[in-house]
Amino acid sequence: MSLLNIQNLTYHIGEKTLYQHADFSLFAGEHVGITGANGVGKSTLLKLLQTELLPDSGDIIWQPSIKIGYLDQHAQMDGLVSVRDYLRTAFSELYLLEAEMMSIYACLEKSTSQSHLNRAAVIQTQLESQSFYGIDNKIDAVAEGLGIVAFGMHTQLAQLSGGQRHKVMLATLLLMSPDVLLLDEPTNYLDVVHIRWLVEYLNGFEGAFMVVSHDQAFLNSIATHICDIDRQTIRKYKGNVEKSMAQKANDDAAYVKQYQAQKKHIEKLESFIAKNGAGVNASIANGRKKQLTRIERLAAPEQYKTISFMFKSAALNTQEVVKTSDLMIGYSQPLMPAMTLNIARGEKVAITGFNGIGKSTLLKTLVGELAPLFGRVELSLGLKLGYFEQELHWPYPEMTPVNLIKSACNGMDDKTARQQLARFGVSGKLAIQPIESLSGGEQTKVKLCRLALNPTNLLVLDEPTTHLDITVKEALKQALVAYSGTVIVVSHEQSFVADWPDRVVNIQSMVIA
Repeated sequence: MSLLNIQNLTYHIGEKTLYQHADFSLFAGEHVGITGANGVGKSTLLKLLQTELLPDSGDIIWQPSIKIGYLDQHAQMDGLVSVRDYLRTAFSELYLLEAEMMSIYACLEKSTSQSHLNRAAVIQTQLESQSFYGIDNKIDAVAEGLGIVAFGMHTQLAQLSGGQRHKVMLATLLLMSPDVLLLDEPTNYLDVVHIRWLVEYLNGFEGAFMVVSHDQAFLNSIATHICDIDRQTIRKYKGNVEKSMAQKANDDAAYVKQYQAQKKHIEKLESFIAKNGAGVNASIANGRKKQLTRIERLAAPEQYKTISFMFKSAALNTQEVVKTSDLMIGYSQPLMPAMTLNIARGEKVAITGFNGIGKSTLLKTLVGELAPLFGRVELSLGLKLGYFEQELHWPYPEMTPVNLIKSACNGMDDKTARQQLARFGVSGKLAIQPIESLSGGEQTKVKLCRLALNPTNLLVLDEPTTHLDITVKEALKQALVAYSGTVIVVSHEQSFVADWPDRVVNIQSMVIA
């Protein structure tokens, strides 16, 4: 029996149809990766499964009494609670049982009542069977695996960054051990070591899960099945991403042949009818007309446009682009000892280090968004800087992509703005919708388009691939390889920065100034 049945699902966002009469089933123990291009509805599917959204038509049927765990990145958190206490909420039912048991022993009347003592004994057995007294050991193991211990188990949630809170929410969800996990981009804010730990954990997870991730290597490591969203439908494949996409390519090729054969047959019928509508063959032509009306016509295969773009480079005469002296970064307290970092003109540098060490803080300091706690940052004269910030934050979320592009380039008209956006795969009605209504990948494309409008000689990129599908990631990689200026990039995706940077700087092991 399936844990989940999706039947005849139809859902629209505005005038855009994400699913049309789509079907899908999830069975016990299946580890499912959700794939598809930016904007097809991967995250929306998880929201529908969690009833954050309701379908326009169709049914989403869960098996009764199934415990579902959903990684909600917008969940409210009490800022005064410590990290450890928040992680303990994963076992709230057990703590309530313990409190009930302790109240029995603390009350003189209850502690001498056999019925209450029997109840306390039942609770004690239940707590022991669920390893209640080893909860802190479980918490410590997951916190260590996801790198939470590094920023302090007694730290209040209000003092954490967005990425750190994401880790705490993910850890809490894993500790709950639900029957089904629904995870949307769980590797966001995780470095290579912690992704490796998460892969091992999910591979050992006995329940079922559905995971949205644009990190193909991650999905390849954890998926037993793939749920691919394409052309307003959902197709399920057995195997990891590599095997599933090979099967999809075969299915698509077979569909194209079937479509072309049907099209040829229809054209032949229409030609005969046109030539023989009257005369001796008229009755045969009428028969062909009836045959034509009975044909269930296949939709034309979609033609996917390849995405290719470039970053304009501006000339720079100085040899040294970035130089730091005795630099200490952080907010109220230094995140690490003083560092020295020199980057030359035209050099492409990947910044690495465990999550939370301060990679994003370093980039914000280099571009001038944060002041150094100590030391100096020197940027070369004549520098034209382009900065890609990790967070998808828009001061005016109701603005459309077209207006955002025009605001970044004075004098640009609507037509030119649309042409620029189309190069990044944002076209049609997407270009005139509020930016907040676009998917994370579509918003990222708009940010990259803005970055590419004006010439620069230094690009500083903080996790630019987080929401991008594989096609756009490859286009971004090629654009950075072709860019003649200097690049400083932070990315948790090893495959993205595997072979093109000139230098990899691990800020954990930098020379202390």
